[in-house]
Amino acid sequence: MIRDVPQTGIFVEDQEAALDFYTNKLGLELVQNEPYSDGARWITVSPVGSRTRIVLKKAEQDHEKALVGRSDGALVLTLGTDDVASAYEKLRRRGVRFVGEPYRYPWGLAAILLDQEGSPLLLLQEAAPGVR
Repeated sequence: MIRDVPQTGIFVEDQEAALDFYTNKLGLELVQNEPYSDGARWITVSPVGSRTRIVLKKAEQDHEKALVGRSDGALVLTLGTDDVASAYEKLRRRGVRFVGEPYRYPWGLAAILLDQEGSPLLLLQEAAPGVR
C-alpha cells in the first residue's frame, strides 16, 4: 500500500536562514523555491540524487510556531551518510552545532546536530546487515 516517502517537512521561522543552512552547511540541493502565500515560499531541498524532498515550511500558525526548535528531544529528521565520522568533522568545520560526538547504536553510528533554529537532526550511518 505505502511504497515510499517522497517528501517530509520541517517547520522553520526564517526560510532564508533555513535554505542557507540546508544547502550551504549540509550540502543539500535546492529543488524548488516558489512563492505561495504572503511572505512564505514553497522551498524543497534534497540530498543530491535522492527522490526524497524536504519541505522547509514557514511556521505560520501558532501550533506550527510552537514546533520550531522545540522537539522536546525528539528528532525531527534523519539524514543518512556512508561515513558519520567524516561527515561530522566536515560539518563541524562548516559551523554546524552538534550535541556531543558520534556514538554507536545497535543499528549504526550516529550524531545529533542542530539546525539553524535548534531542531535536532540525526546524522546516521546504518550498520551493515548482521553487524552490531
